[in-house]
Order: sequence, then structure tokens, then C-alpha cells
Amino acid sequence: MIKEKYTINSEETSLNLVQTQIESVRKKNITKTGFRVYKDEKIGVSGAIGHYNEQEQWEKAQKALSLNIEYPYEVSKDLEKSVEKTCDFADGVAFTREMEELLKALREKHPQFIFSNKINLVTNMVTMENDKGLNLHSKISKIEASILIKEKSSPDLMDAFMGMEGTRWDRDEFLRMVHLTCEGLEKSAEIDSGMHKVVMIPFGCEFMGKLYSELHGLKYGTGGSLFSGKIGEQLFCDQFTLYQSLSAEDGILSPFFDAEGTVNNGERYTLIENGVLKSPYTDKKYARQFNLEHTGSAGGGYDSVPSLAPSPLVIKKSEKTLKEMLEGEKVILAFFASGGDFTPEGKYATPVQTSFLFDGERLLGRLPQLNITSHLNDMFGKDFIGVAKDSFTTLFPMHLPVMNMKVEKV
Repeated sequence: MIKEKYTINSEETSLNLVQTQIESVRKKNITKTGFRVYKDEKIGVSGAIGHYNEQEQWEKAQKALSLNIEYPYEVSKDLEKSVEKTCDFADGVAFTREMEELLKALREKHPQFIFSNKINLVTNMVTMENDKGLNLHSKISKIEASILIKEKSSPDLMDAFMGMEGTRWDRDEFLRMVHLTCEGLEKSAEIDSGMHKVVMIPFGCEFMGKLYSELHGLKYGTGGSLFSGKIGEQLFCDQFTLYQSLSAEDGILSPFFDAEGTVNNGERYTLIENGVLKSPYTDKKYARQFNLEHTGSAGGGYDSVPSLAPSPLVIKKSEKTLKEMLEGEKVILAFFASGGDFTPEGKYATPVQTSFLFDGERLLGRLPQLNITSHLNDMFGKDFIGVAKDSFTTLFPMHLPVMNMKVEKV
């Protein structure tokens, strides 16, 4: 019998913002511990929140073996690794004080706007250890900001937002990004309908959803994916390479291992290389069931049996800067697009609620509401221009993708 413990500790200071003021401060510190036992190709799981009696939890996990949950896979073993990423704030007191100064500056610099929602200081510590020599430890402290921006005279609930997830803090850079956005909102711009270069804000536009669904190992293995049976085939353009990533270099601030204790070299796994499909993402179960490569993409709760769940998908950066890719053109920056989707065949359409005329550095004015359309094969095929090698901000990695799309004014 193999015993394995999976521990997740989350410590958070959360600031709730209303009318550009801190309305409330919420703090939490929660530890969740999962106990797994493996025997005779079965798995039993138990879990506890907070304090627990360890012997009782192991006994519960052993009793759960009677549920006959199959786990005929090799348990991760013989690996020790520890990664810690610190944040610029040592505690919630200093963090709250600095955010008060930030909001004061926003009130002074942009009195015509309201800033609301959340800013969090988060420390996540995750460990996985078993009696087969597995000892993995991840501790990451980070700043999470999701600030909604609204003109006081606007009838909309929000006009734009400023988001970040990073370990470094630079008030001046954050204010620069907010100023850039507010300046763009204060001016109007126009653009003709037709084919245009579109720069996508990744956390504001769900343009990669079809890749997540079609690269799912179960969907691929059962023949339901558009990509089923196409490993080794050229699906997209030569410039398109896609990683499954847990790498901080890609802006991913998550544990470097999955819920089964799998660690990939460089914390990445290449799913599509130079347009050629290499593999869907898989956990141990579906890699074996469908004779696929095991990519280390297991997820699930601390007290559940690991199951397939997508890791973040990241497009490889090009060798060009954003300015070089735009070639001096004024293009569309799709800032916030909600309500769109892909058809089963891969056609893509979405309204764009907030977009700007953009020269690669400045937001030249807010555009009217647009509809953009394309097809999965074109977005990452003939119409794919690339992902900028330079980050749009120094707060966190923000490498913007550019592609040609059909644009229509509403």
C-alpha cells in the first residue's frame, strides 16, 4: 500500500473596492489536506479542512478502497523539488496601505471615473508527498487585481478594466496602464468594416476556448474532437506553437506539478509544434486508455480522485515585437469581448463590447461596438500573425496575440 498526502494552504488578504475606496478588508487562511492510499490498483481518498486527526484520515482513506475506484497507473515517485516565488509585499498590512495610496492617486488623476471590484494579496502553498520518494513543494505569493473602470456618466456597468496577476508591484506602471485605458475611453474613434489586424487582450477575450475543448484527451480519444486522429498532421501555420504550461515565464503562477504529481521538463508540454499536432492534453488515465502521450494535466479537489483538467494553454512568442508585427498600421485592440463562441465546426463570432483604435503603444480612441468573426483554422492558420515577444507591461508577462479577422460595426 502506498500513502500520499496532498496539502493546499491558501492565505489571502482581499480588498473590496467601491467608488474608488476600500469598502472592506477580508482575510482568510485555509488549509485543505487530502489523504490518498493506493492498493491493488485501487485508490481511496479522504480529506480534511483545518485541523485533523491524521490516523483517522488514513483509516478513512483505507476504508474508501472498498468503493473499488480503479487506479491502475504508476504512482509518481522518486522526485524532490521545491519552488518558491516571493511577492513585493511581506504582509497584508503593507499591501493594504499601498493600495490605499494607489486609490488616492486614481481619485486625484481620474475623478471622472469610478474604480471598483477586487485587489488581493494571495499566498498559495501546495505540497504533495508519498512514501515512494515523492516530495514536491510550491509556495507562490502574488498580487491579483481585477479593477473595473467606469465613466461616471456611462450607462454601462463597466467600460473597461485593469487586471494583473504578478509577484512584482510598480505603482507608477499600474497608474500608467490605467491612464492609458482612461485616455482611450475619453476619445472616440471609427474604423470601416472589413478585414483588420486585431490585437487580443487574452484575459478579456475568450478566443482560445475551442483549443481547450478540442485538445481534451477524452474528447480526442473518443473521436469527438475536430482533431481526432490527426496527430502528426499540419493543422495550423508554421508560426503557431502551443504549450500546456505551468511556467512562470509564461505568467502562470500555479504549482509546477499537477494533481498526480507529474512534473514536465521546463514546466511545459508542447501540444502543437509549428502547426503540427503532437498530442492532446492528458492525465494518466486517458494517456493509457487511448495510447496517447501523458502530458501531466490532472486536476481535481484535494479530497477527490485526480481527473483530467486543462492546464493553461500558451502560444509561443514570435521573434517580433508588437510594433514590428503591426508594421505601422492602426489596428483594433479587442479589450473586452463577451458573449461569443465557436460552432462545433470551428466558426468563431463574438461581440466586442470594448475596443480601441491602437498603434501598438497608445489607445487612440474607443471604437463603437463591433462583431468579429473568423474560423479556428484561419485564426491560427493563414490569418495568424503572431504573439509579441515584448510584454505590453512590466507588471507581469502580457504578450499580445495578433491575427487578421473580419470586423463589422454594429
